[in-house]
Amino acid sequence: MFITNRKEKLMPAFAPGRNDRINHAIQFASMAHGSQVRKGNGDIPYIFHPIDVANEVIYYSGLPEEEMELASTTAILHDVVEDTHVSENDVRAQFGDEVAVGVAALSKDDSIEEIDKLSKLEQLKESLVRIKAAPRYVACVKLADRVSNLKAFPAMWSRQKIANYLDESKLIADELGYASEGLHARLLHRIAEARRVLSIAK
Repeated sequence: MFITNRKEKLMPAFAPGRNDRINHAIQFASMAHGSQVRKGNGDIPYIFHPIDVANEVIYYSGLPEEEMELASTTAILHDVVEDTHVSENDVRAQFGDEVAVGVAALSKDDSIEEIDKLSKLEQLKESLVRIKAAPRYVACVKLADRVSNLKAFPAMWSRQKIANYLDESKLIADELGYASEGLHARLLHRIAEARRVLSIAK
């Protein structure tokens, strides 16, 4: 079920030459994600998602200018460790320790014994502890990530899976809303809109 099936236009935040570090991150993430596509919507290259997350951070986080490049770079790279062959050390070598720390906080912690045996909710709660212990920009990226994910749901998802995902999204909003008033409001709006559409579709 898709809440919306349109491709939202990417905001023009990443013009060539505007920021070499961010453009390097886009190229790096594009190579890492390769031919990956968004789950349940095979015509959209995966790289559109991290760029959308970075746009959400830029336009709605309210972070000070001196933190924006760091947050945007982390947003673009936030899935490369968890979803590709790239390691945390690879990110550190290319983009520095601050970005690597942020990406690590946003990735599944495979050092936890039997992490994959935890429920989705338990994994989320564990990740929120790590995110809250990290710098504020990391929480902004997580909020923006969930806003982006709520723009459309894969067609194969059941109503119950969508409802569970929305409950998890509300937990993220409640736990990380301190980081950004703008992104907190964006996430709450997306949750409310998705629940409204879900109720109409009964």
